[in-house]
Amino acid sequence: MSRNLIHAADVIGCYGKFVPTDYVKKVPLCNTSTVTKNSIPRPTIRPAPGSRRVLSGPTMETGKSSTIGAVLYGEHVAVALAMQSAGSGAKAHTHPNEQFNYILQGVMVSDINEAMKTFGKKGMIVHTPSMSVHTGQACPDEDMYFFAMKDTRHGIVGPPVDGKYDGPFYLPGFGKRAEEPRRTTTQMMAESGTDPQGGKIRYVYDFNDISEKVGRLTSARMVPGLQLASGVSGGLLISEKLQVAVLDLAPGATLPTHEHENEQFTLVAEGDVRASVAGNLHHLKERFVIHVPPQVSHGIVAGTKGARIVTVQDTRFAFAG
Repeated sequence: MSRNLIHAADVIGCYGKFVPTDYVKKVPLCNTSTVTKNSIPRPTIRPAPGSRRVLSGPTMETGKSSTIGAVLYGEHVAVALAMQSAGSGAKAHTHPNEQFNYILQGVMVSDINEAMKTFGKKGMIVHTPSMSVHTGQACPDEDMYFFAMKDTRHGIVGPPVDGKYDGPFYLPGFGKRAEEPRRTTTQMMAESGTDPQGGKIRYVYDFNDISEKVGRLTSARMVPGLQLASGVSGGLLISEKLQVAVLDLAPGATLPTHEHENEQFTLVAEGDVRASVAGNLHHLKERFVIHVPPQVSHGIVAGTKGARIVTVQDTRFAFAG
């Protein structure tokens, strides 16, 4: 297995599999000035495979969130495959880097900048701009898995607004609030209200329908109708430091080999693909992540059932598919 290929599910330790010990070592951040086809930098990976690390503190009780997972640190971008148990999540907190969360399973309920509660379902992206006060929890019906993407101005965790590391936030009926009446996800969504006039800033993006009303404020610039090659389509979100594309590939569709100045991480969210990086070929299944440093050639061919990929690049240069 290439040292630029990581099975995110293995790194988080949630699926009972392991990656080679080559990926366990803590390595320096990428030095793009030394990239060659025979010497490809890799991201720093924390923690070791097989562990379930609480990301916000030494223990669940001394953190501010129930999120567990592992982080891949590049030079400009950091990503994580993370999960929250149903009915639990993060207290109000903030951080100087922005964050995009692609929901892989479950529903994320968030309160961003004291706007109305937003709900991110499977296949959607929740965007949190830098320095925004926000929460994020898994809704009651099931555990939530998400792919988090942040720029590297700050670490993966931000401090709680109240300054107290006294455990996660729980919804009624869970954890410290176990004696309160539990609501279903459907009930929570109904109680949150709607925004028919589009008066609130949009933070949640459904890539099955990324179009929006003219004049509505959005947290990121949307580029719908992205067509990168025959059978490769989707949408793009562009913000301050990161740009994220969600692309659907028809069976056998090809993203031709190319290279660009941006750093890139790509997650296979659904299906499978065959990818080439610096001339090396790999078969990537669901929830594999591949790291592409700047100026390294790469391309993708979708499997027989097609695929959905999530690609994040830094914004030092325009998005290059």
